[in-house]
Amino acid sequence: MIYKFKEAHPIVDPSAYVHPQATIIGSVKIGKDVFIGAHAVLRGDFGSIIIEDGCNVQENCTIHMFPGTTVHLQENAHIGHGAIIHGAIIGKNVLVGMNAVIMDDVTIGDECIVGALSFVKAGTQIPNRKMVV
Repeated sequence: MIYKFKEAHPIVDPSAYVHPQATIIGSVKIGKDVFIGAHAVLRGDFGSIIIEDGCNVQENCTIHMFPGTTVHLQENAHIGHGAIIHGAIIGKNVLVGMNAVIMDDVTIGDECIVGALSFVKAGTQIPNRKMVV
């Protein structure tokens, strides 16, 4: 379901697939050829969410933020089943493993891998092409 929140409404490119059981709320922009799986929740109520072209947000993911923040998934980022992204920037071609948690003010550089069940604490800066487990 796609919901307006206050004056903000999601913008979804026509080429994107949003599963009917996903929930998209408020200030969310979804680019070309994006996949949003069942039961994913993208909640742009206190800030914004930008999902660039080619991203993949799999089933049961949650993307949210603290007030005034923008969550940004750059081109071709892949977020594994059940992962939580909260107030972070995810670089190009990043893979975030299943059930990983990425906290506030985290920046993950391009072409990184975050292993399944990993926890990335608030404020962490990960350079390009690193593995975090």
